[in-house]
Amino acid sequence: MKPLTVGNDYHSDILKRFNRDVEEHEMTVLHDDGLYRHLRFAAPKTSIGWFSIITTPGQLTIFGDMGTFVFARLQDMFEFFMGNGYVNAGYWAEKLQAVDRNSDVREHSEDLFKRWVLENFWEQREEYEPDVAAQIWADIRDSLFDPYEDTSAAGRHALLARFHSSGFQYHDSWELNWDEYGFRFLWCCHAILAGIRHYNEARLAVAA
Repeated sequence: MKPLTVGNDYHSDILKRFNRDVEEHEMTVLHDDGLYRHLRFAAPKTSIGWFSIITTPGQLTIFGDMGTFVFARLQDMFEFFMGNGYVNAGYWAEKLQAVDRNSDVREHSEDLFKRWVLENFWEQREEYEPDVAAQIWADIRDSLFDPYEDTSAAGRHALLARFHSSGFQYHDSWELNWDEYGFRFLWCCHAILAGIRHYNEARLAVAA
């Protein structure tokens, strides 16, 4: 399958992974009648990374190895997804109608959590004597960055609530979140864009 290239992609790591996963994918058109389409994309000798795109008037469903997501917006959903020419995850997520139970649209990010902990400490460090601040930071590293602790969102909130070092503690952390769009959701968004482009190019080639 031709690599997907996007001029203004905000998820370059996902794009690279997607292109690697579908490098040998081929398209099979199972149904093509106006707004009623069923396209399947898979590598010839494996089911890893396969996906199907189904459209009916006003709705598009993608399902496969990376989960199932159902979107609704325009009569021709191909027009909707090709409108920006790139993955607009926030806007696209607003058009979701259904998601399978194993595919979270957003998920906890340890990177965002650690970044917030660092920035939060950095903003408050001057309120403490240097040796005290150094001890607080050492306690933060030992406790909050412990890889053996529960790294789920709930686990991180509980850990912050328990943390106390030399008067340094976290208040109202339950109101915070450190989530971002999930890997499977973003992968499928790129798959939709790539699948539609591949389909349109194939139709143009036949017409020529």
